[in-house]
Amino acid sequence: MAAPTSGHVRGALATATTAALALIGGWTWAAMQQPDGYDAVRESISALAASETPHRWIMTVALVVTGLAHVGSAILLPGMRRTGRWVLAAAGLATIAVALLPLPSRSDGSLAHVVAASMSFVLLAAWPWLGADPRATPLLRPPAARSASVVLLVLVASLPLGVRAGMPFGAHERVVAALLALWPLATAATAWWALGHRVGGRRARALLTVGVLTLACATGGVAATRLAPATAETTHYSAQVQLSMDPRDSTRILARTLFGDIDVGFTGLAPGIEATPQVKASIADLLSRPGITVSSLQPGPLELNAAIVTAARDVGIRFALGALLVAALWLLVRTLVRRRRPGRWALVGATAAWAVACAATGLGMWQTYQPARQLEFTSTGVLGTVQRNQSLLSDVEARTAQVSPYLRNLIALSSALQDKYSPTELAQPTALRVLLVSDLHAGNQYALMRTIVEEEDIDLVVDTGDLVNFGTVAEGNASGMFAGIASVPVPYVFVRGNHDATSATDRAILDRMASIPNVVLLQPADETYTVVEAGGIRIGGFNDPRWFGDDGKRSKDKQQPAKRAFVAAFEQEAPLDLLVSHEPWAVQDVPRADVAVNGHMHTPDLEGNRIQAGTFTGGGPLTHFVGEEDGEELVGQPSAFDVLSFGEECRLTSVTRYRFRNVIEGRPAYDDVSLVNGSRIDTVTDPERTCSRPERGATPLDSLTLREVRAQSVTAE
Repeated sequence: MAAPTSGHVRGALATATTAALALIGGWTWAAMQQPDGYDAVRESISALAASETPHRWIMTVALVVTGLAHVGSAILLPGMRRTGRWVLAAAGLATIAVALLPLPSRSDGSLAHVVAASMSFVLLAAWPWLGADPRATPLLRPPAARSASVVLLVLVASLPLGVRAGMPFGAHERVVAALLALWPLATAATAWWALGHRVGGRRARALLTVGVLTLACATGGVAATRLAPATAETTHYSAQVQLSMDPRDSTRILARTLFGDIDVGFTGLAPGIEATPQVKASIADLLSRPGITVSSLQPGPLELNAAIVTAARDVGIRFALGALLVAALWLLVRTLVRRRRPGRWALVGATAAWAVACAATGLGMWQTYQPARQLEFTSTGVLGTVQRNQSLLSDVEARTAQVSPYLRNLIALSSALQDKYSPTELAQPTALRVLLVSDLHAGNQYALMRTIVEEEDIDLVVDTGDLVNFGTVAEGNASGMFAGIASVPVPYVFVRGNHDATSATDRAILDRMASIPNVVLLQPADETYTVVEAGGIRIGGFNDPRWFGDDGKRSKDKQQPAKRAFVAAFEQEAPLDLLVSHEPWAVQDVPRADVAVNGHMHTPDLEGNRIQAGTFTGGGPLTHFVGEEDGEELVGQPSAFDVLSFGEECRLTSVTRYRFRNVIEGRPAYDDVSLVNGSRIDTVTDPERTCSRPERGATPLDSLTLREVRAQSVTAE
């Protein structure tokens, strides 16, 4: 093998530097341009280049430049075997493919994109092993190169394992991607050094090495706090605490929540602190008490001080461990390159870098985050609004009662237009009229619902879940939800949503709903289902297995066991005319169900035989005081409801969809009313069946026939 030339190594150093700067700088700049709501800790790098992401061109260009730079490094790195060059070049092309095959949106997946990204990561981890040569520069010799490949491949494999373990994917992916991009740079820099290029004298180089290692240890420490955030807890609140890697957040404490942000600025020099607060279920007990004030929700000084001390200790431990890991990796790489144990001065330098990084960071934070050094305090969103609206929940019902006349006029106008312009096949006699609602989220708008029931001649209400926000009965009592349901003069059919429980086994909301005389639970127990027959129309469904406070990941996968259990229980049952559950993935492709309905997404939709209900209250009273954020479940949306009509042939004949806004604020505005022909949704015909309008009895449930269904068995009530 010919000796490598310095011209090649200079070019390789340039391309490898370009790859690292383009990738890390690209995701940093792109994240800075995103609107509030983007979370770099949890969202992937690819989300910044998704088709619907603002300023997506930044990350797209960064990925293309990174890929081209990897191809350049493959050509220019001296002393590498040909197989390694081909693999590194292929990794660069796969990185370009990641940019050319973007995700549809930040929340949607793409098989082609995942394949390209996986190939890029695996090839970037494998090329050192395949490019190793005993005659090459230090990091390309087999002991160093193969050890590096093993470590990098383990890191790549840790990504899917981290997802299953609940680790924040965004931070995890960025650490792995940065190391994959930095290894070609380390290889080129080592080759440049081996060819005789030096910086200053021996002492100057030692000091420079310790300085760079100190910065690397500090970066590793901050990254460790983001991969494994500390937890601070008080009686009613908990928060995940981590250090920020964004220089713009330095000397600031940031607490971002769905209900608003808190930003506290200090004078000094220290990394920023990010906290993600969560409300415990116990807060709902306080909400139900009379005379509740904001001050009564706040933790006491001693309790808060204890939580701060615990969080500071845990963050410090994580920082120290992360910094120590970086120092240990540096010593390992040095050992592999020089093929001998590190000497005394190398150990002293690594220890000094670790100690300085920990001491400087700790001292800076201790001096900065003192009450006397506080510079400014800013709160946004509902956190500021609630202080001026203590009676927010109790006012909702009064406001919606005032809006009812407007809604009554809208329904009357819509009905007149439908009678005049709807197709003749929609005018067949009606067997059942169903009001479909979802995602009330503690918005007591039952005055509106009673108006709709009266004006639209409704026989039955179907609620697909998310009655409250925090999964507790106390919240429902505080907002008057249960009393509102009892005031509805027709049967109220209900399945639980993911905000209607606090754990996988919590039944408090279901038990409270079961005590309301007009309520029917479609899944009253884990292995028991209720079939509702109203006028001959068969209705069944099942609860959401998720709950308030779960990790919010893999929602589709979490629906499958509940779906399979339901399908097994109904295998010998007659087909359902209407299937009900909360999330769209629960009702997709369920056999023997003519029409399926769901909520959860807060926006109305139609897909095949699936009807997705919007949010009846716009997402609840609190969402009307916060900005809309992509990917968040509780964002404010136009209020919406659907009216489903079934004909005497037992098929869906029409769906009337209403959307309106600003009811809670007392300023109603109506977006649109649309009429959908039911034949495009319900395509099942059974000429042997006929249905007829149910007769009203002394109580709402007198008009229904209820049957209990268990796995492989049926018992009549």
